[in-house]
Amino acid sequence: MWMTLLSLPLPLLLLLPGGALCNQEASDGPQSLHMVQISYFRDPYHVRHQGNASLGGLLTHTLEGPGNNVTILQLQPLQEPESWARTESGVQLYLRDFHSLVQLVHRERKSSVYFPLTIQCSVGCELPPEEGSEAHVFFEVSVNGSSFVTFRPDTAVWVAGSQAPSKVVTFILKQLNAYNRTRYELQEFLQDTCVQYVAEHMVMKNLKGSQTGRSYTSLVLGVLVGSFIIAGVAVGIFLCTGGRRC
Repeated sequence: MWMTLLSLPLPLLLLLPGGALCNQEASDGPQSLHMVQISYFRDPYHVRHQGNASLGGLLTHTLEGPGNNVTILQLQPLQEPESWARTESGVQLYLRDFHSLVQLVHRERKSSVYFPLTIQCSVGCELPPEEGSEAHVFFEVSVNGSSFVTFRPDTAVWVAGSQAPSKVVTFILKQLNAYNRTRYELQEFLQDTCVQYVAEHMVMKNLKGSQTGRSYTSLVLGVLVGSFIIAGVAVGIFLCTGGRRC
């Protein structure tokens, strides 16, 4: 099932960026891109998604609603209507597939699946305050409010969160560290694509004095990586623990 998961064509805004939901207000500056996605499963049949995105300190997207009626809004004119319609459709399809995967695992291990379950993923990058310094990049996953796994971009390795070691953490780390997509492609996205995108955005902002008219094309391609990881972590948790709290 893991390899089947990795082949899914998942789009960008699943990871709708943002600092508000992941409580990163202190670090959310004008030269940053923040994304967060939260999925709360009350039971196998009911899920509520919530997320947002901020670029350069400006809220650009929001996502909220139950699994069968999610509202995704582009708050800034970053994509033309036709392009945005395709992006929104792709996000809706991903969220449906995400829910279907959870239901599938529940059917396979109904006797050991326990709810509710909340999965939160936060990803982003921040340009350094001084030229010559390294940018701050991050990808963090929490389950039921507890730190679960974190990506270290300097070594392209996933490590356990602050909670005590467990069978599920060992399983997920083995999976995430086994594939180029979840290691080196993510490292490239965070350190190169994300940082370059924010830098270009700031240049355009300074030249035009406006944050409108920017295309999300390069960002959409990069955040594909994060989409795979979010789904992978979620399904891995269910396969290994039957949905038990970590």
